[in-house]
Amino acid sequence: FIFHLINNYIMKNSYSNILVFNKKTLQKTIENLNKNAVAGLPTETVYGLGGNAYSKISIEKIFKLKGRPKSNPLIIHYYNLNDALKDILINENFVSLYNSLCPGPVTFILKKNSNSKIHSFATAGLNTIAVRFPKHKVIRRILKKINFPLAMPSANISKSVSPVSAKDVCDELSHKLKLIIDGGKSKI
Repeated sequence: FIFHLINNYIMKNSYSNILVFNKKTLQKTIENLNKNAVAGLPTETVYGLGGNAYSKISIEKIFKLKGRPKSNPLIIHYYNLNDALKDILINENFVSLYNSLCPGPVTFILKKNSNSKIHSFATAGLNTIAVRFPKHKVIRRILKKINFPLAMPSANISKSVSPVSAKDVCDELSHKLKLIIDGGKSKI
């Protein structure tokens, strides 16, 4: 019995930065992202390290947390095409693909608009942007409420296995990440 109590106490405390998604955690997530914090967030493919794609501070935090080379660009997540138009250049072929595949688990490499506010660190200085319009309901609710896209590579140390649950993120980055939103296991 005592072993069971101790084990439950340890388990609860070791995952204290994993929060169930609700209105309160949505607001907390938005507040943190607005302050250039980075959060562990779910998508339909993997969990990502989400931060303000317009903020040098957020982008630097993501690279540091992952131990990722600065020459490796980040994927930028948007709620919809209208939100992305200020940062990308599009053509009819892209619009056709967007209409048939989005939202969903596809990344487009598009030319960067010269007026884009995406920080150059996020694109590794390239004139292109890797763009996604995720389908996962949690990340979509977050993207709908913020005024910037999220730079969001997988929430793991570079070259490690990509996480598919909030627990995976916590197991690898718990001591470095204060906020992880549990959106269930990634489906794809």
